[in-house]
Amino acid sequence: MQLSASPFKVDQKITDVLGAKEFTLSAEILPPRNGASQAAVLEQVKRLLESGAEFLSVTKGAGGSLRGGSLPIAQVIKESFRVPSIAHFTCRDLTQEEVENSLIDHHFFGIRNILALRGDPPDGVSEWIPKSNGHRFAYQLIEQIKKLNEGVYLQRAGFDSSSSEKRERTDFCIGAATYPEHPDESERAEFFRLKVQAGAEYGISDMLFDPEIYARHLEELAKVGVSVPILPGTRILKSKSQALRMMNKFKVTVPKDLLERLPEEDLNGDGFKNGLEGLLSITERLKQYGAPGIHLFVIVDIQGAESALRELNRVFMPGWRNR
Repeated sequence: MQLSASPFKVDQKITDVLGAKEFTLSAEILPPRNGASQAAVLEQVKRLLESGAEFLSVTKGAGGSLRGGSLPIAQVIKESFRVPSIAHFTCRDLTQEEVENSLIDHHFFGIRNILALRGDPPDGVSEWIPKSNGHRFAYQLIEQIKKLNEGVYLQRAGFDSSSSEKRERTDFCIGAATYPEHPDESERAEFFRLKVQAGAEYGISDMLFDPEIYARHLEELAKVGVSVPILPGTRILKSKSQALRMMNKFKVTVPKDLLERLPEEDLNGDGFKNGLEGLLSITERLKQYGAPGIHLFVIVDIQGAESALRELNRVFMPGWRNR
């Protein structure tokens, strides 16, 4: 039997998707908890794509978390649903050798879009020390991925470093996280600049609800010479209590005009309409400020994300049902 170079579909790069379209809609999903069936998350994927998401990202659980499966789910999105996927890749619990081996798994599967992250420690863990020969910062992971794209692999003890064996270059499209509300003004742009300098080609923001803060962040990045596309990550808010939880957990701002739209609690589903109006308003302003799209964080609210995507498509993507 004749085999092709790879039995797997090679994914479309996110930078190509963003470059070909004026505005995109996408979403981020969580893998199921360890021990749970993957059927539910695959049903989520189906529903989000039917609602008009053009690509999906799959989060990676931090060390000690109960969520594996990021790679196979990203693979299924690409292979079976035939849309681009972004595999989150965290390095905080890996040595450089383990990073390289895992990245080669992604490469062989045809995964091309990596969101390169250091990764957060598990809840309740305040101090973190990287593994010996591990990466302390995300930009160092990005540097390693870029080297693989150049065909530069790690030297391994016991192997002849002068070997003439051909090293195949990987072809990853590297994304990175950016934090528009990081409290230290001098670090906000500089941290992301280091990631771009290391090889990041686009960014996805932390949870964001204030378009003015997004615009400020773009200005800060421009001042340090960074102009890669930045996708704002957001979600629909249905109540003031939910908004306050987001503000406390992610240390982000929810604008007063959005808060005033929302009921104290979404007891009867009444908050969805007001929350959706707020999301549409946010999206309009983000688009005016040059956002290349909206990246919805689904978390556990698949129904809200599904409905929000449909309405965002109706308003901002005329003819989306026919694409």
